[in-house]
Amino acid sequence: MDEQSIRSSQRVSRSCVECSRRKIKCDKKIPCKPCVRRNLAHECQRPITRVRGMLTVASTVDRLSADSEDNTVDELLKERCALQAQIAELETALALSKPCGHTHGTKPESHQGQTSMAAFEDLVPALEQFDLQVSHDSDPVALSEKDMADRLYEPSTDPVFLLLPSKEISEQLVTYSLRTLGWLHGAVHAPEFVAEHDEFWNQIHTGVPLDAKDRPWLALYFALLATGLLYLDPEEVPAISDLPQLNLHQYQQHDEMRYAVHTSRLWYEVALKEVERYGCSGSPSLRIVQALSVLTLCHSNFGEPQREWLFTGWAASIARCLDMHRLGSEVAHARHLSNRPEWSTFERRELGRRVWWTYVIRDWLGSWSRPPAITPASFCCKFSTENEANHDVIIETPTHTSSPSPLVYQSVMCRLSYIFYIYIKVNTHQNASKFIKALEEIEIVKRNLPLHLSGKFPANIDDEEWEATHSWITFQRFLITHGIEFMLLSIARTLAMGNIGSEQTRYREAAMASAMSILHSYLSPVPRVYKLVWTISASTVAAAVYTSLDILMNPQDYTPQRRQEHVHLLKQVVQELSKYSHVAIHAAKGSASIQKLLARLEQNFSMSHLSVHDILRHLTTQEMPSAAGTTGTVADGYVLPAQTIPVPTDGWNEMMVGHDMTMPHMDQGHIDGLLGPSDTWDSFMEFPTFQQHYNG
Repeated sequence: MDEQSIRSSQRVSRSCVECSRRKIKCDKKIPCKPCVRRNLAHECQRPITRVRGMLTVASTVDRLSADSEDNTVDELLKERCALQAQIAELETALALSKPCGHTHGTKPESHQGQTSMAAFEDLVPALEQFDLQVSHDSDPVALSEKDMADRLYEPSTDPVFLLLPSKEISEQLVTYSLRTLGWLHGAVHAPEFVAEHDEFWNQIHTGVPLDAKDRPWLALYFALLATGLLYLDPEEVPAISDLPQLNLHQYQQHDEMRYAVHTSRLWYEVALKEVERYGCSGSPSLRIVQALSVLTLCHSNFGEPQREWLFTGWAASIARCLDMHRLGSEVAHARHLSNRPEWSTFERRELGRRVWWTYVIRDWLGSWSRPPAITPASFCCKFSTENEANHDVIIETPTHTSSPSPLVYQSVMCRLSYIFYIYIKVNTHQNASKFIKALEEIEIVKRNLPLHLSGKFPANIDDEEWEATHSWITFQRFLITHGIEFMLLSIARTLAMGNIGSEQTRYREAAMASAMSILHSYLSPVPRVYKLVWTISASTVAAAVYTSLDILMNPQDYTPQRRQEHVHLLKQVVQELSKYSHVAIHAAKGSASIQKLLARLEQNFSMSHLSVHDILRHLTTQEMPSAAGTTGTVADGYVLPAQTIPVPTDGWNEMMVGHDMTMPHMDQGHIDGLLGPSDTWDSFMEFPTFQQHYNG
């Protein structure tokens, strides 16, 4: 759904999308009877309407219903949907069971009042239930070829046992990964996985061999191990003796942090090996989708953005094979989906809805240079932030149900991603008016943030004490702050570089305000794990680069004191980023990029006569001298800040391009060389450019 298809009206429409499209009468219930008759109850939804500038959807509960009757109405709706779905399925099955006309010698008689044959579209759901796959079990040649390939590509002994930590360390890493990062990917049903983890170690102690059907679970297990160890605080890192003793001779006995990063990367590669080997077996696996979702927290830290792009698209395709996109909501979803083992319980269906939406967010907030692969019309999946199981299911630590759900963060990200989808990703003809509208929508989200995620919280000691018992809230607020300011900076920067008249200065000031907010937030005292997330490093580097370029291009606007203050702030940012260079490659490359700009700032170069293109071309084609007394070094494959790094010309697009909307050909990719490519799900670093003609 793009912006042009959103109808503006004085009131919201209560007819569903499908009935409106077919121009038939809708009973204005969700699901409505026409959709139920077509066995499309799970896809019945009302259209999005713009009312007084706000995107609005009519409430699914009748406004005339009293608040005290809401629960009763919900129960009746569920019961009615179930009965109507069963009736529709029985009617379809009856229609399929009727003999065809060509099977009889005489033409069947027509009777008045007889129900007409079901339309073809009504038969599609029933036809989808037939298993038309050809079985190869009876083909000995196919089996022997598969066995031969397995023997050629697999070792005689299972290497998994060489890669396991001790049981105690395994429990520590899994628990940390679930409690600290579980809400970020939302891909694991924590209590269920903990029980499976205990069973796994019991089987190891009793000598039970691993079954092939358990291999996808191993992919998820190693993904959690890799993520937990990578993000773990240094003082909690396990001793080297408790980790796999592979390639130990390259590390000093006391260098536990570097060995932990090495082991995390090893587990990351092992998880992907399990995914590649058992995720392509021909049958879609929910475990593979879960594992790939967890691994998104590692790809960028290890400098593997292309892997993330490829595996994320593949995982979304597997999710569709599992009908994850058709899970709807508990009130309205296809009942036959509950027959699948993946979606047999309420908790599993909620898990599927969470995982699907994380892939939607990654797609809509991913690389700006790539078109979206998922459209709003292609799925009906919704998840709730109000069920009582959110806390212990996601983060494996039961809390009071009156506290906010960890999924509120995802709901905010859904709104932000939809704004980007509407105004940027699906609009091939981008212009200033689109970006201005996107800025306004983001500002609305920022003003209406839930209290615990807004900058107004905590307001007093009571709030601080309450927040101390909900550790994920501080983490979420930190990410939300950086994410929103990152988006505002990226769009305002584009407008500030465009020929939009008197408004140009206002957007330049807005971009600088967002940049300063990001830099000061990054330097605030927060737990180490916060700064290992890619969004934080990317937004910080973007803010520092924009600040540096603004000083270089507009030296007349900066007094010596103000210029010195900004340079000092940038040096602090470089120093802080350098602390994480051995854990996250984006922090290492980011600090190196800012150092190159600082060298120009300290030399008092005046570049006001140059365009952004010329400045970036100058920086990416000439080597910058290293700081006095330092030399470039490489550790664990990471580029340390003092090292001169090669500059590619592809990857991220046009960060500082777009300053002249009338240019027929725009030079792209110069900032790509400064920062390197990245395509993570929460990537806002790519900036679009205006088209040749301004339509604002």
